[in-house]
Amino acid sequence: MSKKIKLTAFLLVMCMMVAIFAACSTTSGNINATPTDSTAPTHNSGSQVSNAKEPFTVTIAQGSDPQSLDPHRASGDIGANVFRNICQNLFFYDENWAVTPVLAESYKQISDTEWTVKLKEGITFSNGEALNAEAVIWNFKRAASDEFPRQSFTFKNYVSEYEAVDELTVKFTLSAADIFFLEHLAEVPMLAPAYSEQIGEEAIGGNPVGTGPYTFVSWEADKEIVLEKNPTYWGEEPEIDRIVVRTIPEAATRVAEMVNGTVDIIMNVQFESTEMLQSAGNISVVPKKMNRIEYIAYNTYDWAGCPALQNKLVRQALNYAVDVQAIIDNIMGGYGERASTLWRSDYDGYDEALANTFTYDPEKAKAMLAEAGYPNGFDLVLMTDVDNHAKAQEVTEAVGAYLTAIGINVKVQVLDDTTAYAIIVNGQEAKQCPPMFDWNWGGKPNLYESTLTGVLHSGGMSSYNVVEGYDAIIDALLAETTKEGRAPYIQQLQQLMVDDPACLYLFRLYDIYAVNNRIDWNPINHYAMLVSEMSIAK
Repeated sequence: MSKKIKLTAFLLVMCMMVAIFAACSTTSGNINATPTDSTAPTHNSGSQVSNAKEPFTVTIAQGSDPQSLDPHRASGDIGANVFRNICQNLFFYDENWAVTPVLAESYKQISDTEWTVKLKEGITFSNGEALNAEAVIWNFKRAASDEFPRQSFTFKNYVSEYEAVDELTVKFTLSAADIFFLEHLAEVPMLAPAYSEQIGEEAIGGNPVGTGPYTFVSWEADKEIVLEKNPTYWGEEPEIDRIVVRTIPEAATRVAEMVNGTVDIIMNVQFESTEMLQSAGNISVVPKKMNRIEYIAYNTYDWAGCPALQNKLVRQALNYAVDVQAIIDNIMGGYGERASTLWRSDYDGYDEALANTFTYDPEKAKAMLAEAGYPNGFDLVLMTDVDNHAKAQEVTEAVGAYLTAIGINVKVQVLDDTTAYAIIVNGQEAKQCPPMFDWNWGGKPNLYESTLTGVLHSGGMSSYNVVEGYDAIIDALLAETTKEGRAPYIQQLQQLMVDDPACLYLFRLYDIYAVNNRIDWNPINHYAMLVSEMSIAK
């Protein structure tokens, strides 16, 4: 072979090697842990999908946009259905409602007021930040901060000190023993601290970064939110590649799109639509008993503009005036469990007799109004929002009709979810909340503290209850550190909810889901809408 041919061959080989090295150097990007543009994700969002197959997308339709995707500020399932796929907790719940480790490897109770949690090794946020003890402490302190409104538990009330024992161990020192501490640990999702501080407090809700199986891609207001599979996820790779959460306000449109196959999952299905969905042949309709009680809240503040509601006879009378079982049967299609207090049947010390106190008795209601000094009734504004649940407006209008029948002049005010939420949640100082409003409250099985501190105590974020006696009993109950010590206060509180009602009590809610059969997922067996728990039907 001549020198010229050898030289040419050598140059060709070198060119091929340079091309190969160049190609290899572009396949693994440098993950940026401190992005500079807060308006779009700068971490690896997992958008590089192999051309070998079309990404499998699950489309979920909801009635409204989330208030926020900030897991420490958002409240309710509309936002949680999105951010729970991005952000994970130290602990969470299995299908039997047992607290199980997620990001935590183990925990140890050292004393009544001292706990340590050991983190799993090697977990990173999707932007490359490490999940370590300092990151956990940052998240718990942020969730407890009162600098900005928070919708999670207020940890400052019972955690007095956090300590990073080592890189992966956090020590929690409590201000008092807490019988639900593990459940409380399961309430705070983890955000990437450096990234979150870089983009700022308000921007987090539009572009969160977590450790979860999916990453945020985009959010077009009032249209859709897109998530994609996290390519650096520490756990088992999910089967679903992409999540699209669409906002479709009209219930009939959500059903139509479900039948047409353009949507895979909807919730808050009205029972009248179940037959149409089932007849499609490829849709499963699943009623799920929720951990939520529907009620009409009383605003008993002086500024509410309805002095009658400060009289306990009036508040009792309104509970006797409404045929709640008829509402359950005729409006909810039988999907509901009657309640006469906010103490659910899965809470410790549930008193079934008290829970059935308020039977439908309009004549008794009229007599009680007359005894209270309102024989001709009074004026009342009753507010609802269209997305509180599938039949919120109809239920509220029915309640209004029953109250009108006993002589009360009721004006039903119907708002969208965003507006109503802004008025009610942490809106006590703004003083815009009407005398009565339709609302519901959920909590984990037996984790009743949320109901106490969120709804019944005067300091609760959704509470307009300043009826004397509630705060004293709740404070005494929460000060007790054993179930035995709390038992008498639980009984007193249930009795007070009947004798001096804080609400017009309605029913425990059911949610009706529709799921396309191309997805293997039963909402009854899952606490949250975690898409990583869904699989492609075989």
